[in-house]
Amino acid sequence: MKKGITIVLIVVCVVVFGYSAYQLLSYYSANSAAERDFAQLLPPDLASADAGAEDGDSAAYLALLPYYDGLRAQNSDMVGWLRIPGSRISYPVMQTINSPEYYLDKDFKKNYQVNGSLFASNISDVNLPSDVVIIYGHRMKSGAMFGRMGDFLNQDYLSKNDTVVFDTFTARNVYKIYCLFSLSVDPSVNVFDYYDYNQFGDEQAFNDFMAQVQGLANIVNPSNAPKFGDKILLLSTCEYTHADGRLVMVAVRTNEIKRPVAVQ
Repeated sequence: MKKGITIVLIVVCVVVFGYSAYQLLSYYSANSAAERDFAQLLPPDLASADAGAEDGDSAAYLALLPYYDGLRAQNSDMVGWLRIPGSRISYPVMQTINSPEYYLDKDFKKNYQVNGSLFASNISDVNLPSDVVIIYGHRMKSGAMFGRMGDFLNQDYLSKNDTVVFDTFTARNVYKIYCLFSLSVDPSVNVFDYYDYNQFGDEQAFNDFMAQVQGLANIVNPSNAPKFGDKILLLSTCEYTHADGRLVMVAVRTNEIKRPVAVQ
């Protein structure tokens, strides 16, 4: 009797292990395929394209515009390209006003993909831009999308990689990372609806926003602190020390290179 039970338990364990291994293999296989698909979209020579961005050199941005236009011709939901030089983060950004989370589980070609795509909040105006622009992305275990955003919680890493470049079809926006904060968005405990912001009605509204950011901050780069009138970029992803947690990067725009009307 005992021998029969042992055999059954062994069989169950083998089945469970095999199924788990299959699930894990499927996950990483799908993730690798998604990353290969996004790699095919990468604009050429981005390292050179970033050169001079902080000094207002427009040549590199203008050189990329035909490529961006070609990508938008393939998918009109694309509103720009986001990257953090020195990190793995370099992806197109999508936006669907009437279906805000459409790209939560869709790739650039609108096929189902667990990695999803980076996408801008439907209340953000990426072209104006609004006072606050929010971009969402999954925090994949493989490091894809915003999977490595936790790296910026290290002060040394942050100080060496504190520039964010967001190219849209109207301008290149160069940001400097100010801080990262984390919180729960569980309605029963959430104290800060950062995802509802797009415009500051006045300086007091800005100060109230910043007070909440600073109160939740995990790491801060004081030299990049924003002031009233600055444009702010929020990169939002999952966080696992809170129930229904979010990790949010706050960056302040330091330079804008506008696209000449004649080039459009």
